[in-house]
Amino acid sequence: MGFMNNVTSVVNRGTAAAGRSADKIKINARVGEIVKRRQSLAAQLGASLYEATKDDVALRAGREALYDGIAACDAERAECERQLAALEAAAAAEAQAAATFTCAVCGARMGGGDLFCSGCGTPAEKARTAVPVAAPAAAGPVCAQCGAPLGEGDLFCMGCGARVQQADAPAAVPAAGAAIDDAVISTVPGEEGRV
Repeated sequence: MGFMNNVTSVVNRGTAAAGRSADKIKINARVGEIVKRRQSLAAQLGASLYEATKDDVALRAGREALYDGIAACDAERAECERQLAALEAAAAAEAQAAATFTCAVCGARMGGGDLFCSGCGTPAEKARTAVPVAAPAAAGPVCAQCGAPLGEGDLFCMGCGARVQQADAPAAVPAAGAAIDDAVISTVPGEEGRV
């Protein structure tokens, strides 16, 4: 019987030791969580106290290195934020320069970085916002699409690329059942004279 008592005693001590080890692990984990929570609260308290006391000479006494270190970190962070803002502004300017738009005055395509329209010379600010206006009638023929001036014999508008309708040669459309006049001839190259 003595042997069984010894075995039982050893088993009981082992079980008790295992239980204490498990309890110890749980308590250590809880202590770790408490320490993390305390550190977070202390950091929040420290940040709020820093803001409230940074200009108080009496409270800074003996803690100058801490106050100066925090101020240096704040200044360094502000500089990094300034650099980030400059990079974002440069990226926005580059995107604007790459963008194109149509001149509201003559219909020519303009780059975002252009200062003047290459079609009519209008400053870019006005070319973006101007209400399209027709050129005066006495100035000569203008494009019916965009109002840009047309040169003698132009087949296409230099402002918008639209095909120019020739005023002196309107396209005649015969009425239904009417005979085709011999004066109407094809203008397709290589088919001259064909009706």
